[in-house]
Amino acid sequence: MLSDMLDAKDKYTEGHSERVRLFSIEIGKELNLPERDLAILSLAAKLHDIGKAKIDDRILKKPGKLSVEERSEIERHTIYAQELLGRHPVLEPVLEAIRSHHERLSGKGYPDHLKGDMIPLSARIIMVADVFDAMTSRRVYRERAYSDEETLKYLKKQSGRKFDADIVDLFLDLYDHGIIDFCRGVYMSKNDLYGSLELFRKALDKYNRPDIDRVYLMMGITLNKVWKPMEAIYFLNKGLKVNGEYRFRIRNEIAMSNYYMGNMDALYKNFLYFNENSNKISLGDKIRAYHGILVYYWKKREEKALIYIEELQSMFQSFEEQEDYSSKDDIFIYIERKRKDFDDIIYIKSKSYNIMAEIMFDLDKLPDSIKYYNYSISIKAINGDSLGRVMSLLGIARAYYEMRDFEKAEMSAVNCLIANHENKDKYGIYLSSLLLSDIYREMKNYDKALFFLIKSRELKENARKKDDYYKYYISEWLYQIEKGRGDHIIDDIKTKLSEKSYSDKVRGMFYYCLGRAKEASRKTEAVSAYKQALKIFNALRIEPFIKKVKERLSIVGRA
Repeated sequence: MLSDMLDAKDKYTEGHSERVRLFSIEIGKELNLPERDLAILSLAAKLHDIGKAKIDDRILKKPGKLSVEERSEIERHTIYAQELLGRHPVLEPVLEAIRSHHERLSGKGYPDHLKGDMIPLSARIIMVADVFDAMTSRRVYRERAYSDEETLKYLKKQSGRKFDADIVDLFLDLYDHGIIDFCRGVYMSKNDLYGSLELFRKALDKYNRPDIDRVYLMMGITLNKVWKPMEAIYFLNKGLKVNGEYRFRIRNEIAMSNYYMGNMDALYKNFLYFNENSNKISLGDKIRAYHGILVYYWKKREEKALIYIEELQSMFQSFEEQEDYSSKDDIFIYIERKRKDFDDIIYIKSKSYNIMAEIMFDLDKLPDSIKYYNYSISIKAINGDSLGRVMSLLGIARAYYEMRDFEKAEMSAVNCLIANHENKDKYGIYLSSLLLSDIYREMKNYDKALFFLIKSRELKENARKKDDYYKYYISEWLYQIEKGRGDHIIDDIKTKLSEKSYSDKVRGMFYYCLGRAKEASRKTEAVSAYKQALKIFNALRIEPFIKKVKERLSIVGRA
């Protein structure tokens, strides 16, 4: 977290430490380093620039050439790391790797001018990974980033002079076989899904390692995130045939892909498979299967969903407690295993909290819904899932909207819109604009409501789900009704009702809009439409919508 906070201070270095860690670990694996040495390398690479936290931002972010004094201060960051992390003897292997990652084989590095094998192996690994990522990334003091080819040429030229020749050779081999592209894709998958897909495709074109199933898995996960489940299944099935380390996780993801394509029973069958083979399966993979069964019962509108909320929360607790540290353990191996566990389960945990929030929303337990969305946001803030965080924020805004707390709904939706613009996510901009139009309509601010409605109309083709596409029409109709033009949209609503490509939930809202449109002049027909909507929402057990329809029926009855 400290490392990520440091990277986030400067947009030019954001993600640098994590990418250096990913590259370094791959080099370490090629060197067949033992588990303990890999764990030390992982921690040191992640924290290699932590000393920069003590350096003034005016120096760190200076666009021009540094003075001699400023350059000396920058070079002290390797020493400052010791002051920040402490000098406990157990940390010595990590501290010496951090201190020496700017040394050079020639002895012309800093801070101690070490030569050759005097430089710790972990530092020699980190220096190659560090230089590659720094040169291929934008920096405030350079006009442009270097291309991969230019950077690899530089590493080759300085091989045996500045950098360990064996490590450079290993890095070049990793690059040639797609592993560096894979690492970049893993990092990018948190904030640029389509960019990460390009990198995974590049990696697959060159990949020739037995663990290729990890690339197929990441392709499948990312394709599911961008709502391309059929394509995801293609890659996931290729990964399943490898029958490697990731086979159980791939099974879970295939079940989710089938669910996204409308086959909910795949989640139930997957859950049964994991229960039957529980003795072979890790707790993390079981949690994924339980997440699937939670989704299954939520979509089935069965109360069993509440049972699996409790079961999942208990499993999350067990997952956190399953490897308590004891003095017999190696501290670095323990830290690395906990980091892997955290990275491995954090995404599914945040998704599960989102589903729990949706279940509470349907039960009209809106404060609980907001609570679970906030749990999800706090997890996503830690693991850097900015896209997922925004979607949870949208859920909070929607809950406040149903509570008729429009000021809080507006604040959450505006924050959501800003974040979506920062992420350049047109789908997210569409959904948050649509909600803002609804909020401002309820607040009687019709100019703003119309502004965001027009924005939504321009972006509705970016909707990744059919239901989200049709939500535009619901917002437009309700705006027209509010402006006294209900009679003009009745035929349009009937036309949309004749279409079949949306869920019952959307159909129920269409009938609700039809009732609202007919209230002024055709009260009997309005009541009939509301009863159709009520029948659907009762079957779906969506309490806020049931309440909404009953309120309109009561108003029409009084009239």
